[in-house]
Amino acid sequence: MTDQQANALVQDEMQLVTFDLERESFGINIMNVQEIIRTPNITVIPQAPPYVEGVTNLRGNILPVIDTRVKFNLPPRERDAASRVIVVDVKGRKIGLSVDGVSEVLRVESNQIEPAPAMVSGIETSAISGMVKINDGKKLVMILDAVRFCQLESGEGQDTAAARLTRSEAGFKQEQDKKLEEVQLVTFGLGKEEFALEIEQVREIIRYPEIVKVPNVPAYIKGVISLRDRLLPIVDMRVKLETSSDEVSDTTRVVVVDVDNMQVGLVVDKVYEVTRVPKDTIYPPPQALTTEGREQLKGIVRLDDGKRIIMLIDPFDILTREEIRGISTVETADAESIEEAPAFLDGMDEEQMVVFKLAGEQYGVRITQVQEINRLSKITKVPRAPKFVEGVVNLRGDVIPLIDLRKRFEMEEKEYNEFTRIIVSDINNKKIGIIVDEVLEVLRVPKKNLEEAPDIIQGNQAARFMEGLANLENRMIMLLNLENILVEKEWQKLADLSQSQAAKKTTPVKLKKQGGNE
Repeated sequence: MTDQQANALVQDEMQLVTFDLERESFGINIMNVQEIIRTPNITVIPQAPPYVEGVTNLRGNILPVIDTRVKFNLPPRERDAASRVIVVDVKGRKIGLSVDGVSEVLRVESNQIEPAPAMVSGIETSAISGMVKINDGKKLVMILDAVRFCQLESGEGQDTAAARLTRSEAGFKQEQDKKLEEVQLVTFGLGKEEFALEIEQVREIIRYPEIVKVPNVPAYIKGVISLRDRLLPIVDMRVKLETSSDEVSDTTRVVVVDVDNMQVGLVVDKVYEVTRVPKDTIYPPPQALTTEGREQLKGIVRLDDGKRIIMLIDPFDILTREEIRGISTVETADAESIEEAPAFLDGMDEEQMVVFKLAGEQYGVRITQVQEINRLSKITKVPRAPKFVEGVVNLRGDVIPLIDLRKRFEMEEKEYNEFTRIIVSDINNKKIGIIVDEVLEVLRVPKKNLEEAPDIIQGNQAARFMEGLANLENRMIMLLNLENILVEKEWQKLADLSQSQAAKKTTPVKLKKQGGNE
């Protein structure tokens, strides 16, 4: 057979990867199929089109996944061992199609392909390019047009996530003037006491990692870790300050700080919040303390009429110069045991963000949009507020509306607990609080790991508030833009609520007479 004859034969044939849904069979041109994989862990994107099951990480690339059952208006079905994701190439973009199972690869001739019917067993067939009968006409296979089925937007002219993040930095700088009379603190627990560091000293906050032990070091030095290709010594503050045991739990965190031109991880029992306090609430350490105790404290923060005491510390006061030099020696000595890696990325190549959990998924908000993070306080309900507005809180004299992010994203509601936090943001001179399930960490992400949201959700409601996705090893973080979390009329509604509640605080209430005629 000549090459010309072979090519003609190929043009007259089509190979289909077939799969079943309910009692119907479908096929996709094998030329569109990249691979077939078992059902992976899928990150759900809130308010994406119903047929978008979510996104997953396929060998470092973000893969959006379409639920074919939802797309065809079929009833849901539990995933099992037979379930598969067919990865297809659509206009140069990879998309996963979640199916009940893959049947076979079928070779059909072009003259066997018939026009698609308008409807088959209640399945709308606009994305079906044709059908073929096999097994002497006993079985009908519908041929799926991958392009029409996925309904992709072009995505042209859209900014990258990193570009949108960078461009919004200019607006944030205008907010800095408001902080002159306040100090921003990261508060954390050591035993039964509350401590704090000034946020300028904190580089990031991470969960407790696997630590490489180092011999012949003081007990408070736990060892070293590799944090994005840089060696980081870990100091247990609980042991150093003799406040509590060094047990590790789900709440244990490592606060990464800059000390004398090096980075050190400080182990704490739990991180409470990021908050702003007036400078006049910070007092010098009491004279009654021992000399060592006064030297270890930078100040005492008194809040809530003295009911809440926070001990403000400085890493330079906790660690002596000799100890810092010793930690530096540990870092240098153990560097040989870790593969040599590129220098730590500049701040210019990173984005710092607050990572929080919502309905089991991880979300991030750039740190420049976060004013503070508070524990849940008393909420005042507001009548006739939008259903996603939980109420208002009084934050140092400011009335702030609270948005329950679960309700905003139309997720299943959940009772608030000890992990619930309020992320306070000041957007266009409008303060709001976002209620989230749990704040996990403050994380620095290389800009190279920031990717656009998949084209399949562009132009939908989800695309409005999503900056993109942080695609990291073994995890995926959805980046939110709080500026777009509400539309303009919703912002105005919140502003009116805040003003009306503030007016109630200052307007005396006229009491009605009881039992008489008015």
